[in-house]
Amino acid sequence: MIIESNCLVPSEPGPIWALISDIPRTAYCVPGLQEIEASEDGTFQATIKAKVGPISLTFSGTIQLLEQDSSAHSAKFRIQGSDRRVGGSFQTTMTVRLIPQGPNETQLDISADTTFMGKLGEFGQPIIRRKTASTIDQFAKNLTQKLMAQA
Repeated sequence: MIIESNCLVPSEPGPIWALISDIPRTAYCVPGLQEIEASEDGTFQATIKAKVGPISLTFSGTIQLLEQDSSAHSAKFRIQGSDRRVGGSFQTTMTVRLIPQGPNETQLDISADTTFMGKLGEFGQPIIRRKTASTIDQFAKNLTQKLMAQA
């Protein structure tokens, strides 16, 4: 399932890119993130709590930077997680791009291709799509708020 989101951020691309490049700081913009820790292999171990429909989930997983192009302000991440209690998991490939729109304004584009497996895959597509879209939208809002707070 592919979900896309974008928003305008009242900033030049540079400060936004610096924040996005700091994976632990940016990860705390993900709704429900409980903790994140760097691993020796360059990935990050994370725990996220989420509610999908009536079910509360706790995902343990990894965040990995796959590609980064500083000159184009583009990065691609792989995010994987599983909930042992419910017996479901997900894998997301997320691309983040910054597109200058004018003085002190940048468009933040997020595209996420997510696959749900196990019990999570059995939830209805509309429920999963709504939860995924709202999580990505909230991430974009939280990132913007964090950026504005540090300005």
